[in-house]
Amino acid sequence: MALKNTKQRCAVMRVLKDSSDPVSAEDIFAALKDEYPSLALSTVYRNLERFAADALIEKEVWSDGVVRYSIAQEHHGHYLICTGCSAKIKIEECPLTGIEQGLARDTGYEIEGHTLAIYGKCPKCAKKRKPLKEK
Repeated sequence: MALKNTKQRCAVMRVLKDSSDPVSAEDIFAALKDEYPSLALSTVYRNLERFAADALIEKEVWSDGVVRYSIAQEHHGHYLICTGCSAKIKIEECPLTGIEQGLARDTGYEIEGHTLAIYGKCPKCAKKRKPLKEK
């Protein structure tokens, strides 16, 4: 069944396309609430689930428990994510290209894609955890 092309549905997709990083339903809702005052968060979630079911977007759960969404096939992201403050840094160069090619060669798989998230503490959060030296 084809999706009905509504203004709100188009706006949700526009936010996804304009974002360079995966975004949560709450992020999308916040970005659209001034433009669409009657928009409900449940409508954003319902549209995201439908887009994901139709493979138009990808859905992933990050370590903070928040589900984030990105445009399918265009999203090829690699991130360093702080487990303290949830800050994220995008890794521009794909560190998995060689591994992916080797796996395809060794296993016969036709690899269609991958994602990578590396979790740890950012310098600011790591500094907070270090005990102060006694004098």
